[in-house]
Amino acid sequence: MRLLIVSDIHANIAALRAIERDAGTVDAVYCAGDYVDYGTDPHEAIAWVRERGARCVMGNHDAHLLAALDAGEAKRLRGTSGYKWVHDNCERVTPEDAAFLRALPAHLSFQADGVAYLMQHQMKENSYEMPESMQAYDELWNRWYDGARQGARRMIFGHTHRRCVHRLENDALWLNPGSASYRRPDDRDKRAHYMIIDDGEILFRAVAYDRSAMLARAMAYVRQGGMLETDLQDAMFFFGDARSSREPLPNG
Repeated sequence: MRLLIVSDIHANIAALRAIERDAGTVDAVYCAGDYVDYGTDPHEAIAWVRERGARCVMGNHDAHLLAALDAGEAKRLRGTSGYKWVHDNCERVTPEDAAFLRALPAHLSFQADGVAYLMQHQMKENSYEMPESMQAYDELWNRWYDGARQGARRMIFGHTHRRCVHRLENDALWLNPGSASYRRPDDRDKRAHYMIIDDGEILFRAVAYDRSAMLARAMAYVRQGGMLETDLQDAMFFFGDARSSREPLPNG
């Protein structure tokens, strides 16, 4: 089987479309969470995932958006310096989008090409910690894997935005496809990162894409005000040419 693995989409439909073109034909799509926040097109990103029948788990930013939506934060904070990308996204998702996010599981078990997979967004809430020992790995596996234990095992995580394959034993790996949307502050690679698993072989892939529409949306907030400065600085780094995520904002 040829599997497309994506994570941390963050409302970036342009990146998803570029990934789809670059990846070519696949048998199934899997996503390790974070479909919304810090991007400009949450509805379109969720629609892309749903239309392709992707198998998905919930991310922490998805839960954050739902909490903000339920609290009515977007309306209360609109036009203030406390307004964030999550609030912008709250005003762009449909009730159907929210229902999709609410229904997402925290964990997903599946098998492909004789390998058992367990997928979840992060190992622990409010943490970037990952399983670094077989004891931690087995604890997670025994708690969440839904199926018979046999053969090679792999866990798929998102959350860190770091591409990784970590081998704890010959038949026990955990892996991360990186973020389809943006990098951590120490990584200026602007490409969309994703992973292909082709007949069991793990392949890291990345593709450049047009970020101008998202930059234009962010610049509109810069000109008119009404968004938290650090969220706009992040956008200048993710979608523009800022060399760090805390450069001064441009002058309109």
